[in-house]
Amino acid sequence: MKQKNAKDKIGEKRGVVGEQAVAEVQEEEVIQVYEMMPLHRPMNDDMERIADMKDEFSQTIDPILRMYNAALCATTARLEIIEDEFQYRKLRCPIHHIDTRLKSAKSILGKLEKKDLDLTLGAACNNIYDIAGIRVVCSYMKDVYLIRDRIMAQDDIYIMEIKDYIQEPKKNGYRSLHMIIRVPVYFMNKKQMVPVELQIRTLAMDLWASLEHDIKYKSLYQGTTMDFSSELKECSRLIYEAEEKMEVMNAMLEP
Repeated sequence: MKQKNAKDKIGEKRGVVGEQAVAEVQEEEVIQVYEMMPLHRPMNDDMERIADMKDEFSQTIDPILRMYNAALCATTARLEIIEDEFQYRKLRCPIHHIDTRLKSAKSILGKLEKKDLDLTLGAACNNIYDIAGIRVVCSYMKDVYLIRDRIMAQDDIYIMEIKDYIQEPKKNGYRSLHMIIRVPVYFMNKKQMVPVELQIRTLAMDLWASLEHDIKYKSLYQGTTMDFSSELKECSRLIYEAEEKMEVMNAMLEP
């Protein structure tokens, strides 16, 4: 009976993303790219043209990437405040570690081409939502949902999208909780609502994702014909089952 009650306790803490849980998204704001471009440059943001002129390309895209870096810093600061709160209250911190990533100009251009979008900075800023990315790694699955709820409770953040790949994993076995949020950033004397992608996952999920990427990379570049898809999916299932058992044990010990 104790084990069943512990599982019920975990389920209650996770919650479900519903109408009341997701912050209402107001009318989407468009990032004003031209307002951040150097004034002495012609107002032409065609990425193919400026990519051929490295100096101009660097000077044109630099303020854009700085704005996204500011969004990374602002979001990371909010997460660090959550960490500090738990340390102050002498409670186990739900965040194990945080990683940040800013897409390169080359990567942004490649994604525009893949999506068949205009090759402009305006199209990039207002159609690609993972230029700024943060990975939050937690110890337990309940911590993932706790961080999700803490982010959603901040009323100056717009929730654009939530995808729960923990409850509904991808076909290859990938598990993680993805959130696309817009964070207020005051940059170039203007408030911009900058999109940031949050990936919130457990240590075990992060381990699987890292090893899966390594195996796929080696398979691709070594030209092997071996297909490990079913094995990787089975590993994901076994890891998830082990996580559930360990979470039950933890729930029985924590108040």
